[in-house]
Amino acid sequence: MTSHSEKNIARLSPKLKFMGLGVSAILSFACGSSDKGTTDSTDSNVVPPTTDVTPPKAETCDDNPLLAGCSTAGNSNAVSNKPTPATSSANPASSDPAALAKAAAENVLAANCGQCHGPALTPQQAQAGMNYINDIDKLVQNGKVVPLDSANSLIIERMKRGEMPPVSSGLPAVTDADINTVAQYIDNPRFWPDAAPTSDCQNKDQLVDFDQLFQTINTDLSRADGKDRPFYRYISLSNRYGAGICADALDKDREAMTKMLNMLSVRAVVGTATPIDSDQLVYRVDLRDFDWDRPVTVAGQNFADVWEAIAANNPYAVEFVGDDADDAKQDAQTAFPFMMSDQMMDVAIIGNLYYGVLDIDINQKLGDFIKNNLGIDVQQDILDDQAIRAGTTKSRISRQDRLVERHDIQVRNGAFWQSFDFEANAANQSIFQDPFGFVAGGSEAIFTLPNGMLGYIIADGNDNIVQDSDILLDTSQNNFRAITSVSCSNCHATGLIPVVDEVGPVALANARDIGLNRDEVEELQAIYVSPDAFARQTQEDSSSFYQRALQQADLPTQGADPVSGTWLRFDQDIRIEDAAGDLGLTPDQLLDNVDLLDPVLSVLKKGTLDRDDFTALYVNSLCLLSTPLNNQPVQAVCDAAAAAAAQ
Repeated sequence: MTSHSEKNIARLSPKLKFMGLGVSAILSFACGSSDKGTTDSTDSNVVPPTTDVTPPKAETCDDNPLLAGCSTAGNSNAVSNKPTPATSSANPASSDPAALAKAAAENVLAANCGQCHGPALTPQQAQAGMNYINDIDKLVQNGKVVPLDSANSLIIERMKRGEMPPVSSGLPAVTDADINTVAQYIDNPRFWPDAAPTSDCQNKDQLVDFDQLFQTINTDLSRADGKDRPFYRYISLSNRYGAGICADALDKDREAMTKMLNMLSVRAVVGTATPIDSDQLVYRVDLRDFDWDRPVTVAGQNFADVWEAIAANNPYAVEFVGDDADDAKQDAQTAFPFMMSDQMMDVAIIGNLYYGVLDIDINQKLGDFIKNNLGIDVQQDILDDQAIRAGTTKSRISRQDRLVERHDIQVRNGAFWQSFDFEANAANQSIFQDPFGFVAGGSEAIFTLPNGMLGYIIADGNDNIVQDSDILLDTSQNNFRAITSVSCSNCHATGLIPVVDEVGPVALANARDIGLNRDEVEELQAIYVSPDAFARQTQEDSSSFYQRALQQADLPTQGADPVSGTWLRFDQDIRIEDAAGDLGLTPDQLLDNVDLLDPVLSVLKKGTLDRDDFTALYVNSLCLLSTPLNNQPVQAVCDAAAAAAAQ
C-alpha cells in the first residue's frame, strides 16, 4: 500500500487549525502508553507566563526496542514509578520481529518485577530464588512460561491476579497493556516454531471427512423449518480435529469463531453459533443473527450476502457435488453450505473484505465515514468541549509521536476514538509547537459496533481508507506493518488503552511563546485532560461496550486475543498434520498419498511448508485426493485447478 503525507486541514479558529479528518485508537502488537506524565492542569483564565518547559524527549531504543531502526534491546528505565530493570537478554536486529517482540516482553517483566527477581540479585537474594525475570528462555525452562499458552503461564497468571508485584512492595500493578505485551509474545506461533501444540491427541486417526461433514449438516437441516433453512450456514473445526487436536482442546478456536462472527456483525445484539454434533466441531450460524443476510459490496464487487462475499474470497471454499452435497446446497440455497473457521478468519478479518462486511466504503474519505456513518461533527465537538485528547511521544506502536482523541457516536450509543501519527519529514509535525494545528502522516480509528465490539479503520495521510500502515508497528508481521483489523484486534484484546498526555502541560507552560490567547488556553484545558480523566474514559468505554459484549458472547475479558492468535497460527508454515486436516484426511493418509501430488508438497514428509505455497496447490490436491468420497469438488473447479497447476 502507498501512504501519502498530505492532509486536508479544517479551520478551528483564526489562529488555530484543527485536523478534522482522521481516526481512532491504538493498534498493533506492543501497544500502550508510558505511565510517565504530568497530571496537573492549570485553571487560570489568563495566558500563563512562559516557563522553562520543553517537550518530552522522544522515545529511544533503550525505552522501546520496537521503534524503527533499533538494533539492540535496552533498559526500560524511562518509566518513572517503577524500578530500573536490567538489560534484556535479547540482542535483536531491527529486521527480526521475534527478537524485537521478545525484547519488549522481557523489558516489561524487568521493569515491573526486576526489583525482586532481576539478574542483579543472587539466587539467595532474589525472591523464591528467581533472578531471571528478564530472560524468557529461562522462564520457559523453569516452567514459568508455557509457549503458546499464556493463560496457563504462571507469569501471566500472577500479574493478572495482582500478585506480581505484590501489594506489599508498594509498586503499582502491571497495566493490562504491559500484560498483553508479554501474553501476545507467548501466544504467537510465529515466535515458537519448534513448540508443538500442547493439545495434540494421541489418536492420530481421528477424522471427519467431507462425506461425514455433509451428512451432519443435512441431519441438522432436515430438522429445521423450511423458512429458516436458506439462512442456515455451517462453520466447522473439523480440519483442526483432523490435524490431531482433541475436540475438548479446541476452546480457543471456538472462542475465535464466536468473536469473529460478532466483530463482523452490524446487528445491535451479540449473536451465537450453535453446535450440532456431540464433539462440538460443527456449528450452525443463522445469517440473520449477525445481519449477514444483507447484500454487501467489497472493493466494488457486489455480493448477495456476507457469507457469499467471504466464500468468494476464501481459496479454501470449494463447491462439492454428490447426493449429500446437493441436498445441503439445495436446502441452504448456497454453493457453500460450510466453511472451516480458521480458513474464513484468514480472509474475513483483514483488508477490504473486512471493510466491506462492516459497510465501510473504501472509496470515501475517513472523515466522510465519521460524519455520515457515525454522525460526528468533529470540529463542533471540539468547539463545544465534547472531545478529549492526549498526545504522547511514547505510544510504543508508532514510529513517531501520536495524538489520540475521543468523541461520542451520535447515530447510536457508542464511542469513537481517533489517533493521528506523524512522519519524521512532515511539515508542522510537532504536537507541542501547536496543540491544535498539525499535519498527520496517517490516522487510525476505533469505534464501537452496534453490539459493543470494536471496529477498526486505517487511513493514509490523504485520509484515504487503506488496509495497512507503514507508520504503525506490528511485530507479529514480518514487514512490521499494522494490518486492519488483525493487528488492531491483537493489541486491543481487552479493550481501549489509556494515553498519558504530554502536550497539555508543555503547551500551557509555553502558551505565550506559541501564541495562545486566553480563549485558546481554555480550549486547551478543556480538551487535553489529565491522565486520570483520560484513563477513566478509556476504562468506561471498554467496560460499558467492549467487555460487556465479550461477556454476553461468553468470551474471556482478559488474555490474548483468540482471533488474531488463530489468524497467526493459520498463517504460519504448516505441518503434515495441518495439511491433512485441511484436505479431509488423516496425517497417515496424506503421507501415503503425497507423492501423487505436486512435488512441492513432498517437503511435508519431513518438514514444514509455507502456507501460501500450500494454498496455491490446495484445490488441485483436494480434487486428486477426494476421488474415494461420495461427494467431490465440482469438475469445472478441478479442471481449472489442474490447468493452473500445470502452468
